[in-house]
Amino acid sequence: MSDESDWMHVVKGHVADAPPEIELRQLLPGDRLRVVTLNTTYDFLIIEGRKAELTTERADRPSGLVRINGCTFGLSSTIKPDALFSGGNLEFVFDDGRMTHTTTAIRELHWLRTADKAAHS
Repeated sequence: MSDESDWMHVVKGHVADAPPEIELRQLLPGDRLRVVTLNTTYDFLIIEGRKAELTTERADRPSGLVRINGCTFGLSSTIKPDALFSGGNLEFVFDDGRMTHTTTAIRELHWLRTADKAAHS
């Protein structure tokens, strides 16, 4: 088996065994998204598209208006721009797009839809 065939086998295995994803295009204004990583819990209130208001439990993390970029794979710069998934590293920009923040691996994803909130009020 060639190196390329080995690589394709690994990629196909990752896709087949991939954990559930949240597609960013499905997020609606008012939706809440909680991303739990090894070190931090990130809470996003979706404003529009990928724009969100971010809060965390840590003073040494960014907060305020951000744009969610997607997930990177491990320590690489390869990004899946339209999704968040467990095991990936959340990437977002803040400070009017001047700063990029990449987290440790995502352990948990929680999504509360606006419609879900209205139905349970």
